[in-house]
Amino acid sequence: MYSINKHCFKEFKIAPGHRANYAILCNPEFKEKQWGMKYSPANNYQREYKILPLFSHPQIPVRYEEGKGVMYKDGQSVLIQNYLIMTHFEGEDVVEYYKKKGLPDQREIGHVIRYFASATLPLRHMHSKGYIHCDIKPGHLILNPVTGTMALIDLECTIKTGEIICGMSKEYASPEQKEMIRSLRNGESEKSVLKKVRIAAASDLYSVGLIFYRAITGKLWQEEAIPPKEINKDIPEKLNKVVLGLLEENPDNRIQTAEAMKAELEAV
Repeated sequence: MYSINKHCFKEFKIAPGHRANYAILCNPEFKEKQWGMKYSPANNYQREYKILPLFSHPQIPVRYEEGKGVMYKDGQSVLIQNYLIMTHFEGEDVVEYYKKKGLPDQREIGHVIRYFASATLPLRHMHSKGYIHCDIKPGHLILNPVTGTMALIDLECTIKTGEIICGMSKEYASPEQKEMIRSLRNGESEKSVLKKVRIAAASDLYSVGLIFYRAITGKLWQEEAIPPKEINKDIPEKLNKVVLGLLEENPDNRIQTAEAMKAELEAV
């Protein structure tokens, strides 16, 4: 048994590409699988703790507690950890799900469409509040195939629309996020960068498009930009166009809003 500040868990997982460990709390006063804890000796969660109350949506975590404490294993102290406790969502990232399940065929395509349509709901809520997630990648969209919904987690890089980004996952970042980072690294001032690069809702949708593409093709768009229908013949032409519409390099040519993405998916 493990514990941090009297919060108990039986086991934890380390996800590649994530800076934190994750555990489901099993305190007797909590409902089963009610709260999850991410923790790290180096990463501080104060920013995300302040961001989470800005949103109220069933597919976005609710915060419970943030702090620092000694981690114990079977009563023996291990290491001081920073931690954040928030809603636990059952499921796994959608890319891993289809790696195990195999490429979606004609029968499964309908489920994929439903899953990604559900992902637009927390995004619509977030964007309506004037915020951009900025770090959407497979591990941050948690699919529960039983309920057919995806939860949007890990909001530590969330910014207000039009602000300078404070982090990103390079593999799933939009072209404009990468351009912003390049400009800053080249010594341009934030004011100058913001005049030419604006991070908005379409940036999050590009990242969703990369995940969508990988789920239905098993391939990375970033490695070879082949239309999804050319890889998976079971993909309908309308869905092919939706995914390509999310992956437009120029954000002005991209699907602009979560509402528009949902409407196009429902029309497939």
